[in-house]
Amino acid sequence: MKSVITGASGAIGGAIARAFAKRGDNLALLYNANEEAVRTLAEEVAAYGAMVVLKKADFSDAAATEAALAELEKEFGAPDVLVNAAGVSVVAPVFDTSAEDWDKVFAVNARSVFLASKWAARNMIYGGKIISISSIWGSRPASCEAAYAASKAAVESFTKSFSKEVGSLGITVNAIAAGMIDTKMNACFSAEEKADFVSGLAVKRIGTPEDVANAALFLTGDGASYITGSVLSVDGGL
Repeated sequence: MKSVITGASGAIGGAIARAFAKRGDNLALLYNANEEAVRTLAEEVAAYGAMVVLKKADFSDAAATEAALAELEKEFGAPDVLVNAAGVSVVAPVFDTSAEDWDKVFAVNARSVFLASKWAARNMIYGGKIISISSIWGSRPASCEAAYAASKAAVESFTKSFSKEVGSLGITVNAIAAGMIDTKMNACFSAEEKADFVSGLAVKRIGTPEDVANAALFLTGDGASYITGSVLSVDGGL
């Protein structure tokens, strides 16, 4: 299969790339800032025999996003799988969140999902799988997470709406609501704050990027062909 992963330089995107490469997928890895990390990842997944295409894309810029996807179509061809894993966060009270902060979070977290999903579905000639990485905060908003939570709620609503539009084309559209995962995005929380969060979980640990990657494997596999418009929680039983 040909799989496109946005946000591939992040921990979750990278874990999904490794899991898909082990499955035998060829990969297009989209990234923005961390070129060194994605090039290291490309070398790693190529060792599994995967063909790898790298594409830089600034998801905060709609025109740049669409241009990168058009270039990718020529270089990589029609995708079978799209994973929307690009994401940014602003941890701040609403009163300290600027309009620029709000717009960037929505551009990267929500608008890129819209643009990439539309592009992928138009090219999935024989059906395909689209999944987006959401968050528990999309349905359980918390203080100081308003922009992030609202953007993830938008992703989940888009997932359910778009699934109804493209289901007859053989395309499934789902999302993964990730909980507290061991990533750079969550490095802002102290050990005490993480321990307090874990105390409320059924599974008493922080999640790993591989936990999310395993869910992505399932949702993009044959065993999930009758699942669409769903949001799968990977949150340790929150």
